[in-house]
Amino acid sequence: MATPPSDAAPSIAALASACARQIPDSPTSFADDAIGFQTALNALLAAIAASHPRYAFDREGRPQALQAVRSALPAIECELFDAVMDDVACELAATQEALYQMAVAQGANES
Repeated sequence: MATPPSDAAPSIAALASACARQIPDSPTSFADDAIGFQTALNALLAAIAASHPRYAFDREGRPQALQAVRSALPAIECELFDAVMDDVACELAATQEALYQMAVAQGANES
């Protein structure tokens, strides 16, 4: 993925600031937060993904790719694959929640 020209889209810093402005003053959780934060975070993630190949990911193609791997595996290995994928998803969710709570705490400290 190529980095878009600076005049074509908001900068990563601008998108990060927009995302930070959506964090509420009172602690909540990442999963329970308003749509505004989720929308701003998705825009920031898309810009970061486009900024360098090491950040590239494919949410739209992932389900089909995972299904192709599952169908190519024997049943016992498919169960192991699913367990590993669930573990990775839980780690990602915990990481998102930790980062969100740090941002909320930082905002509370600045108030």
